[in-house]
Amino acid sequence: MQILAVAIGLLLALGFLFLVRDVFQKLSGSGVVLLAGLVLLFIGERIMGTADVRLMISGVAVLVLLAALGLRAYAMLGSDGARRQGHRGALITTTVTLASLLLYALTLDGISGMLGFDDEALTRWNGVWWSVFPVFTVAGLIPTLLIDRVLAMHPRVMPAGAMRHAVLSGLSLALMATLLFPVNYLATSHDIEHDVAYFRTTRPGEASKAIALTASTPIEAVLFFAPGNDVGREVEPYFQELAAAAPGNFSYRKVDQALEPALAEELKIRGNGHIALVQGDNSQKFKLSTEMNRAKRDLRKLDGTVQKHLLKLVKGSRNLYFLAGHGEASNRERDNPMRKLNLYKREVLENQSFRVKSFGVSDGSAQAVPDDAGAVIVAAPTEPLLPEEISTLLNYFESGGHLMVLLEPGVEENVHDLLVGLGVQAGNITLAHPSKHLRQTNTPSDRVLLATNKFGNHASVRTLQRNSQQVGLILPTPVWVKPIEGSKHKVTTIVRSLADTFEDADGNRQATGEISKVYELGVAVETAPIGEGDDAKQGRAIVMGDTSLLADDVLRYSKGNVLFGSDAVKWLVGDEDIAGEVNSEEDVKIQHTRDEDTAWFLLSIVAVPGVVLLLGFVIVSIRRRGRAA
Repeated sequence: MQILAVAIGLLLALGFLFLVRDVFQKLSGSGVVLLAGLVLLFIGERIMGTADVRLMISGVAVLVLLAALGLRAYAMLGSDGARRQGHRGALITTTVTLASLLLYALTLDGISGMLGFDDEALTRWNGVWWSVFPVFTVAGLIPTLLIDRVLAMHPRVMPAGAMRHAVLSGLSLALMATLLFPVNYLATSHDIEHDVAYFRTTRPGEASKAIALTASTPIEAVLFFAPGNDVGREVEPYFQELAAAAPGNFSYRKVDQALEPALAEELKIRGNGHIALVQGDNSQKFKLSTEMNRAKRDLRKLDGTVQKHLLKLVKGSRNLYFLAGHGEASNRERDNPMRKLNLYKREVLENQSFRVKSFGVSDGSAQAVPDDAGAVIVAAPTEPLLPEEISTLLNYFESGGHLMVLLEPGVEENVHDLLVGLGVQAGNITLAHPSKHLRQTNTPSDRVLLATNKFGNHASVRTLQRNSQQVGLILPTPVWVKPIEGSKHKVTTIVRSLADTFEDADGNRQATGEISKVYELGVAVETAPIGEGDDAKQGRAIVMGDTSLLADDVLRYSKGNVLFGSDAVKWLVGDEDIAGEVNSEEDVKIQHTRDEDTAWFLLSIVAVPGVVLLLGFVIVSIRRRGRAA
């Protein structure tokens, strides 16, 4: 990719030199230079958006755009009469094009990040400017090119009104084209779907049945639907099956809100479509549409919704802390998608009734873990932890606390003392497999995208072990993790690699001299019970050799990774009895690689409109020749 970028840059630079010569010799316009700069900027920002050469290409593009402005001013000063007026108009439209790039700059991470927006506000901010700045870009570029065409057609004397006609024609064409940008944005924001696909409501999963079965106090589900309502008929079998799985501990009834005003008032229900889960004096409620077309999407993931509210009802809200301040992977990661844990936070942890919080030095990470912490997650810090923070985490663990430590290549030295305190050691070099790995680019670089279905006999991976023939784990760029000999804690291997895995020490993705074997990829650590009876505690920790196994792009693709992320936390906080699968009938989204996305983007934005314009040009040329004949 970088070689391609350099080659394109050299070709554009050579073409630019010829264009500059043409401007100086003939005093023609610089619209093509402006277009070349915009194309180069597009390559730098969109095609090379994450490559190392991005800043270089984009910087050269900015210089080319500024040169276009300077060349236009030079051409204007070297002309007179109507040609000077034409260059003056082109100078104004060129300035409009360059000014539009300032609007684009408002969407860059360095600028938008300083504004302190949350994710929703940031999406709206970027969406507005991404739909507006192309309007000004095209509104300046097309008139500039048309003015240059008029200048080229009349090298000596421009006819009166020719420049004005070119500007008006260019603006009309530009406004017609740019209408697509806000229309596309509005269509995306107000998406209307007509679902003609196969539809089925989910059945209760193992976890939901376990929650209902182990609840200390009976739970009743009250379904508020009118008699004969289609959505009510779809929902009822789910609760019938849940009640059958936990007889005496879970029951349900279906009522019409209008016919049970006292019950509706007690549960604060204002209409049909609500489902209330009641346990003693506590309740949890959620709503479904009473229209089947609108309710289908929610019915496909009904089991996850019910489980989320059951956990809130039975367990209450709990806090889970992510260590912060050392370059950890997090839900707010923007630069590296394989370190973004937003789905893990939103779809896994929050659905288990956890409130996710950050935990840094300013929050007391060098003094003590908060008393309300259900667990603390240390997600691959790129900078060393302070000695005081390591002492805090180990004291918390030894006192019955719960830790999850996620690693990746190059991170071990930043948490070395923490791992030693847990009785664990880890590698620092990426593991790879010559054949059994995820295929993404079909090149040797894919060999680090390990996949495995080898799990230990442990509660944190019990569901995965039981279903290992159907589901597995994907671990992009993992390192090995194993017990230290003579550890004072109980350390159990929970995930292993497949045979013939090797440490890729030289980075060539080939097992040339490296040892190939089965590596341990994750362990669970337990202290001896602290205290006696119901007040007894036990320190628990999970150490995994990969952080990306919980990244957004991986969780979307792998059901096994979702199961691991859910059950591992349940085991940490002592909820292993309710571990299990969440059923879902949602369609799996098609995932494309970056190169595939780029190809589709260029095909739809450049290739198809280009073919249409070419056909239009051919048809117009044929008509003109016919009239001339």
